[in-house]
Amino acid sequence: MSKIVCFLVWVSVLSVSCSSHSGAQNDQGDKARGIHVDGLPDFSYAGYDFGQGELPEGNGLQVFRVEDFGAIANDANSDFKAIQSAIDAAEANGGIVLFGPGRYLLNEQKGNQQGLIIEADNVILRGAGDGPEGTELFMSWQLEPADPSKMYSTPAMIQFRASSKKQDAGSLAKDVARGQDHLEFVGEPKVKAGDFITISAVGTFLNEQLLEGKKTRPIWSRINERGAAVDEIHQVKAVDGNRVVLHAPVTLAISASDPWEIKKIQLLQKCGVEQLHFIGNFHEGFEHHKNALHDSGFTGIAMVRTFNSWIRHVSFSDVSAAASFSSSLCGTFLHCKVKGNGGHSSFGFHASTRSLMAYCEDQANAWHGPNASHRSVGSVIYKFEGINRGIDLHGDFPRNTLFDQCVMAGFDGDSVGRASHGASFRNLPNHMGGLVLWNFEQTARPRPGFDFWDLYEDKPDELYGPLTAVNPVIVGYKGEGTSFVKESVGKVESWGKHVAPASLFLYQKQQNGMKIPTYLKN
Repeated sequence: MSKIVCFLVWVSVLSVSCSSHSGAQNDQGDKARGIHVDGLPDFSYAGYDFGQGELPEGNGLQVFRVEDFGAIANDANSDFKAIQSAIDAAEANGGIVLFGPGRYLLNEQKGNQQGLIIEADNVILRGAGDGPEGTELFMSWQLEPADPSKMYSTPAMIQFRASSKKQDAGSLAKDVARGQDHLEFVGEPKVKAGDFITISAVGTFLNEQLLEGKKTRPIWSRINERGAAVDEIHQVKAVDGNRVVLHAPVTLAISASDPWEIKKIQLLQKCGVEQLHFIGNFHEGFEHHKNALHDSGFTGIAMVRTFNSWIRHVSFSDVSAAASFSSSLCGTFLHCKVKGNGGHSSFGFHASTRSLMAYCEDQANAWHGPNASHRSVGSVIYKFEGINRGIDLHGDFPRNTLFDQCVMAGFDGDSVGRASHGASFRNLPNHMGGLVLWNFEQTARPRPGFDFWDLYEDKPDELYGPLTAVNPVIVGYKGEGTSFVKESVGKVESWGKHVAPASLFLYQKQQNGMKIPTYLKN
């Protein structure tokens, strides 16, 4: 066993409950007697306001009705310019861009390369609901990639984004312990309360800590040659001399002698999309990486560099990709679903910290399932339900991801074994330490003897293998026909029976004395 076990989890389940997913969540403390979870990553800070606040209703914000700017529902004319004008007006001081019932047309011209852009705090796009009598935002044509040689450069139709500018915040004077909520700088730090920082590093010096004694495949060039990578986004709570206090603790040990960078960054705050139905026009049978249309032509919403922002009660139909948070802090998906024709991906977190996906569904069989990737850390996927596809961990060193009471398929692709769990082989493994499956129910594609660390040494020419994760912890797992190679997991407890507490996420919040938001009690 590696001497550094920052994310290795030791779970001892002494009492087991066969409670269902729909069991009451109000007695987590009582049901938790006999369960020791102290070694688990702390997921309690995930979501809006570091997991403690209610999602805002926008009370006090000015309302900007899209009809007042020229948009007309249910006609044959594009509403793009009118909607962007309403957004521009709301950006001045914050506001709610309000849509009435009916269908609004977002992209009626072939060849466009830009969608709706929001670049200010406190802007909320709100419809009249995502049901039959609600608001529909419809794309007749896909958007085209900004760089034709790069399919992934296609923008989302609705994009929230802050400036990418970064500034040096100073350098560390002392080592930082995992779980510590403050940093000590050399001299006066260049930040103040309320600012946002990234704590980042890239290098082979990270490999030992993040791999926890595991060896890598020779073709995993990024971790072997350049080294692993870490990004954490934090908000500054207070500054006292050279001491910076954070709203939430760091998630791994940091040596001040190693080449860490601390940068001040900009994030949009309190932006949201809610109560509408986003509809693409993707009706082809999906083929992975066939072209830009299939991979990203009809992409719904991208939250890029945001804080305390949300997408709630939004449905997505016939899209290439539904929605994502990138380089964001405390982003929240709530009651969102993908339906219609299955495309490239459903919902994801990329390079984001302490994100939450709660009560979401995939009814369309998207190629990639719910995703935490690209250095994301502290992600919680709570009560997700999906058909056929399983989890997606898209590589480039995500850490500390919790799948809590999810009902979906497995780990290694579709019904005929084609990998759909994500990531270029150069960016593997799929997940570093801290992957926890808690009361997970696998509904399809049983895999006996599944190995989370199969390096395909007997198949050196194969680029891809099963989903790879460093020492995952699996508690209360149900999945007939599936079993795991003992050496590839950190711990397995209560096989075939769900445990109490039903939710690790809610239990940890209660243990930390946090208020559980109303939206998590439904």
